[in-house]
Amino acid sequence: MSLPPIMSYDSLKKYAVQAVARILPLDSETCLEMVNYTLSLPNDEIESHLLDLLGHSEESYEFISKFMDLKKAADDPKTPSNDKNLNKSSKKDGLPQWGPKTKAPAPKNKTRLQNNKTSVTVSELSSLKPSNQLSNSQAKKSKKKTLDSLKDIEAVLNELEVSRTVEDVDGIYSSKVLRVCNCMATKHPLFEVAPNCLNCGKIICSKEGLQPCSSCGKELLNEHEKNEIVKILLSERDLLDTKKAHAKDKLIQLQTTKPLKYIKFSNATGGNLWKAQEEAFKIAEQEAKRRREQEEEQAQKKLEIEEQMRELEHYKRTKDVDEALLSAQNRLETLLHYQDTGAERSKIIDNAADYEMPSLSSGSMWLSPVERALQLKKQQKQLRSFEAEEKARVGRSSKVVEMVIKDGKVKMVEKVVQAKENDQEAIESLEDEIRRDKLAREQELTKNVWDYELDQNKWEKPTYVSADKGGHHRRDNLLFKESRVQHDIIDDVELVTTIPS
Repeated sequence: MSLPPIMSYDSLKKYAVQAVARILPLDSETCLEMVNYTLSLPNDEIESHLLDLLGHSEESYEFISKFMDLKKAADDPKTPSNDKNLNKSSKKDGLPQWGPKTKAPAPKNKTRLQNNKTSVTVSELSSLKPSNQLSNSQAKKSKKKTLDSLKDIEAVLNELEVSRTVEDVDGIYSSKVLRVCNCMATKHPLFEVAPNCLNCGKIICSKEGLQPCSSCGKELLNEHEKNEIVKILLSERDLLDTKKAHAKDKLIQLQTTKPLKYIKFSNATGGNLWKAQEEAFKIAEQEAKRRREQEEEQAQKKLEIEEQMRELEHYKRTKDVDEALLSAQNRLETLLHYQDTGAERSKIIDNAADYEMPSLSSGSMWLSPVERALQLKKQQKQLRSFEAEEKARVGRSSKVVEMVIKDGKVKMVEKVVQAKENDQEAIESLEDEIRRDKLAREQELTKNVWDYELDQNKWEKPTYVSADKGGHHRRDNLLFKESRVQHDIIDDVELVTTIPS
């Protein structure tokens, strides 16, 4: 890999834009924004950032390695002494001035892939070969993981602080280049802290991260949420610092909240081991019994305290209240409780009605013929199912057994008899017919409109007639006579009510 004699940021950006466009299907403007933001990051974060954007592939590893070399060449100032030394060394070795750099051999105890993604570097992924040796001891692994977690927390805190300080008075972010990505979390992972903008609804990916929305410019998190995140991160950092300070003392890290109690017993030389073991078991039982008694005493004390508190509250409520009023309130509570539970107490459970055959005295006298047929079908089906269950219980149910003779062996296979669906189809057809009849009656009722003239024609207007001397009422050619049937001396309304309908 050869480097140009003079490297500037313009040529570095041009090379990076072309390389990123070959790896990702993006336009040149988007690639230029990505490169500008990448150059604004610290050197130790560029590799992980590019890996997150470009993915893990051989082409990405090659580009990131060359990009870091070019950036280092552009950052290092070329002094005369350095040029002379470089010329002497190149002449002595017979190599060009900007020849390939020799890299120091990587340690053998590192593997190609580590469990933590933040600790992966491009040089490890591209040049190192997998090794069968163990990477480190368990203590070193936990220490490395703690350090990486501390770096992550520091990075998030720095980003939060930068996002606060960069904001102008008018709320316009002018001194910071916003990361713009319209992948809708299809190319990059979803930013779980703020998955979408609450103003415009844009889906935020991990590339954009914690910054104002690139679509509407609104903040993804308000100040209260940012302060809560900062508090949580600071507490996590303090906890990690404490664990780091006591990393050597594993007893502190592995110590439980309540230390376990052990019962030790020793056996003298020539003694009986079983007797010593029985004594230890007795001590353990006594300890468990003592612990149970203490728990029971604590529970009893707690109940007594609660009972005393209830008595005090009752005394405070009733010390200035009349006894008659208290009894009236208790009576009212009893009546209200009786009223609330009235529906449950008056519920009728009639299991015999499910198996009763329809008749005139069974309550089905008001049903239509179709409804009576439906009720009869259901009861017959229920009765047949009960009979089948009873036969199966006593072992007299109908079974179908298939006998298979194969390879000189006889196998008896019991087949499942499918129940007949004729009854169910008949029941469904009757239910449909009843449903159609009800709909037809409802439609007829909706069409029935009261007609004033027709209603008036049903009644005859009253006319006044005179009575002759014989007590006969005459009207036109009609002759009315008084009835000779004798009735009790009662009111007409009572007479009407006594007539059965």
